[in-house]
Amino acid sequence: MPTHFGESEDLLSRDTIAALSSAPGRGAIAVVRLSGTETEEIVGKIFRPKDSEGKFGDRKIRVGRFVGSDGEAFDEGMAVMIAGPASYTGEDMAELYCHGGPGIVRALLVAASEAGARPAGPGEFTKRAFLAGKIDLLQCESVADLASAETRRAARAALSHLDSGLSKSLESIWERIVEVGAHLEAAIDFPDELEPGAGPAVQGRPMDEKELARRFREIRDVLERLEKTYSSGRILREGARMTILGRPNAGKSTLLNRLLGEERAIMSPIPGTTRDTVEEVCDIGGIPVRLIDTAGIRETGDPVELEGAKRARQAAASSDICLVVMDASAGPEEVRWADNELNGLECPAILVANKTDLSHAKMPERSNFFGKAVSICSVSALTGGGIDSLREAMASTLIGSEGDGLGGNQPFLARERHRDLVVRCKKAIERGADGLDNRASPELVAVDLNEAQRALSELLGRDYGHALLDKIFSTFCIGK
Repeated sequence: MPTHFGESEDLLSRDTIAALSSAPGRGAIAVVRLSGTETEEIVGKIFRPKDSEGKFGDRKIRVGRFVGSDGEAFDEGMAVMIAGPASYTGEDMAELYCHGGPGIVRALLVAASEAGARPAGPGEFTKRAFLAGKIDLLQCESVADLASAETRRAARAALSHLDSGLSKSLESIWERIVEVGAHLEAAIDFPDELEPGAGPAVQGRPMDEKELARRFREIRDVLERLEKTYSSGRILREGARMTILGRPNAGKSTLLNRLLGEERAIMSPIPGTTRDTVEEVCDIGGIPVRLIDTAGIRETGDPVELEGAKRARQAAASSDICLVVMDASAGPEEVRWADNELNGLECPAILVANKTDLSHAKMPERSNFFGKAVSICSVSALTGGGIDSLREAMASTLIGSEGDGLGGNQPFLARERHRDLVVRCKKAIERGADGLDNRASPELVAVDLNEAQRALSELLGRDYGHALLDKIFSTFCIGK
């Protein structure tokens, strides 16, 4: 596949950047990173090694003191130089390890600035790695996803992209498209004497129309399977919103606390205790889920309760899934309310029959629900009974069976940009296949193949514009 272009010719003329690469705030150790042609010179101005070995060795940690422009030391720490091009950015880099007090970090960044470095922008280290050809654009985005991962499973999924899992899959599709395009170009260049080996990159017997049609179908099917992974991939990367709905005193807040494993929401036997939404993030089967506890929904003249119910509806409307909690001991009226509530939801839902620890509790029959298909889970939020099964149902509803392999060997899409470009590529392939079926000229079919190639090239960052890079890297944290 061709390499990207755009700014690589300017790599050697860039200034040197510096930024805090560890988390902001107070800590035991902080890490300040530099990258650029003047890195070693700048480090020499602000770091005084305790040994007398002279120049820095590549990747050798040295202990010393950090000094300001006046030569006065303000901290003791360590420094390591990483020579380009075998560094993360492809340039000379350094990492400075200082004590994590905010005053020390500020002093070190000021010292680096006064010595000639400028503050790095969001994601600028990774952007330089991309422009140096160290990683592709998909891998760049996976760096940001790793830094923001809220669960181990989400981190593992991002790591699979950093390891080129998706890139290799897309490059394989790209190569198939190129191969088909080569045979079409051969037909264009040698319409009357198409022989084995004729035309660009054509090896062996040239493809006939039947073989070309089969290749188009194969490429389209692979793209379609990839497109279907987006819903699960997005939820795994971004997390999901899950709203808990129910009538007053159904046990919604108790359920929230049980799922979180801590007392986050106020619990009371008095109906209407929760008046506003309460939100917390928890790990559900490796998926970061924002749980939203809401006010009880009932007919009332209380304006505060009415506003709470309104906010509950708004939260449900923007959720990926809802838990409809009913009191299993409350009788037929509760079942009718739950059925009506489920039918009014647009997102997937799970019916949670709560308070099953009570002797007069009764599990609702599936035949009681005449609307959409729904999972029914029996739980006791008070004792914890059935909570593990509910967690499994929540994870399965969110990402389904197709999400089981995410983060392993299965390539998947996790960003809207990825999905849109795969869809653009698929549509171009479908237009080409239709043209082939309708005996369109090879030149017209080749136009569609070129469009498909461009979509994949943009997806991998082989072909890009400054606006695209600015948009992607603006979401990064500074120092990454």
